[in-house]
Amino acid sequence: MVRCTFAVLAFVVTALHGAQTLPEKPRRFFNDHTGLVSRSTADRLNERLAQYERESSNQLIVAIYSRMLTNSSIEDYCTRAFQSWGVGREDRDNGAVLFVFTEDRKMRIQTGYGLEASLTDAECFHIIEGMKPFFRARDYTGGTSFAVIAMIEATKGEYKGTGKTLVESRRNSLNDLQAWLMLGLLLFMILIIVSVLQAKKRGYVYDSTRRYRLPEDRWWNTISWHSGSRSSGSTSSGWSGGGSSWSGGGGSTGGGGASGSW
Repeated sequence: MVRCTFAVLAFVVTALHGAQTLPEKPRRFFNDHTGLVSRSTADRLNERLAQYERESSNQLIVAIYSRMLTNSSIEDYCTRAFQSWGVGREDRDNGAVLFVFTEDRKMRIQTGYGLEASLTDAECFHIIEGMKPFFRARDYTGGTSFAVIAMIEATKGEYKGTGKTLVESRRNSLNDLQAWLMLGLLLFMILIIVSVLQAKKRGYVYDSTRRYRLPEDRWWNTISWHSGSRSSGSTSSGWSGGGSSWSGGGGSTGGGGASGSW
């Protein structure tokens, strides 16, 4: 009988998890999948959150959806989504996500371990309560703007940033690697060309077994060098995207935060 009960419970848990579809990992700091927030406000808040990561290293994300794709609670759903996305730096767990589900009329602020001291459950509840009047009036632009400002103010001073977002740091590292690879390739090509020109001057090239005389009409006879010529390409340490993209750093959450409905 006991064994049968455990089997039933295991089946129920599996069914619940199977019915749960986690949202795709966001690509921006401010993500509105409903179109209810004006585009200008969404872009402005996205850049403000990106700048805040540069200043503090904290990752604050806004994710607005029509509804939850789960049979479980909003707390469980948001916790699992947070963990899947890896919000915040892995060594600091300093991330937080504002989830909004407009058709369900529910919202939640989910905090990472590293921000629980500043963005407490009580503070999250206060922010949620402050958003409700805006959402009841269908002013999603005003409500999310209020939440972003409040979350930033609550978490200021916890950590110090590097002046770059994680995306910018990773792109700069990739650019540096590409620059070194291009330099290595250029030096290799110069070495080959110099070797060919030296062999041409002698009139011969060699392989491992025999010597070949160079024909006079081959391509290397057309090689010419122009003084002062430079490559038109350059490797930039900056990023033209202006910080609009976001990438998680492996942060975790212990389930802290607050939920509400309107």
